[in-house]
Amino acid sequence: MRKVIFLTFLFTIVVSFTVFAAPQDTLRKAMVHIVTMQDENGTWSRLKGEFPPEAEPTALAVKVLTMNGMALEKAEKGVAFLLKDQRPDGSWGNNTAGTAFTIIALKQANTGEDAINKGIQYLRDVQDNNGGFKRLGKEGAPISFYTAVVLTALKEAGVPRNDPAVRMAIDWLMGCQNTDGGYPMLKGTPSIGPATAWVVKALLAYGAAPTTPFVQDAVDYLVTTQKSQGGFAPVLPAAEDPEATAYALMALSKYPDKKMNVHKGTEYLGKAQQPDGAFISASPIQFNKIAKKNTQTTCFVAWALSELAGKGAGGTPTTPLDLRVK
Repeated sequence: MRKVIFLTFLFTIVVSFTVFAAPQDTLRKAMVHIVTMQDENGTWSRLKGEFPPEAEPTALAVKVLTMNGMALEKAEKGVAFLLKDQRPDGSWGNNTAGTAFTIIALKQANTGEDAINKGIQYLRDVQDNNGGFKRLGKEGAPISFYTAVVLTALKEAGVPRNDPAVRMAIDWLMGCQNTDGGYPMLKGTPSIGPATAWVVKALLAYGAAPTTPFVQDAVDYLVTTQKSQGGFAPVLPAAEDPEATAYALMALSKYPDKKMNVHKGTEYLGKAQQPDGAFISASPIQFNKIAKKNTQTTCFVAWALSELAGKGAGGTPTTPLDLRVK
């Protein structure tokens, strides 16, 4: 009997170590790739050599480098670019998600308070009357994905739940939910995994209970987009995608009963990773649905795996990730 108990205990340790070690190796390789993709002027592009350096991919790189406490001199160069690139209206590129991700990055790096405040004011200025946020300032229709990303940024910047902008955005998102539990990009259109994942992440950040029906229903929908290989698809019946998988993992990581879904997702990411540490996805809208190996997706994967490793928002971790090539 003691032997059985010991073997069971040993098996648990081995499995736990394997589950932890594999994502860490995927994360390490992704971080190495991100570091090598920085331009000489301190910026990053979605795809080096094909797309110009921009604030959004730079912010994503700064976010994950700072989360992991690695290559901080490169992160500092990225921060310097971001601070210079802010427009007079407080935005980065008049893009709500780009502005939100930059706020998140600066907050992670514990710097740029004035820039963060100006960015928040820009977001307040462009919020739709019904509470949603559009992709480009006040152009077009509100989009749930962008609204959820903005909410995440506002939360990390310390904007409280009772703030009018937050209340309006949450109310608008709740009104967008489809009968299948998922969230669309545009209200009234079919549900999509990435939008659903970010809405779950934003609502949980602002204190919604995981078991709240409108959150639980979204999680249930999100699980249906997981494919047999472990990755998550942006929409069904499309194939799994690394960026969609990263979003899903960030949302499901808060649910203890979804550990197996998360584990299968991290296994898929390990298999989908390219030899140089990068990931291939058609998710960046700038790619016009053509799958490319790119820095944006690699950053989102690194972000998700960093959160799974317990590296959250607001400053560097105490134990930096070992980036040595192994």
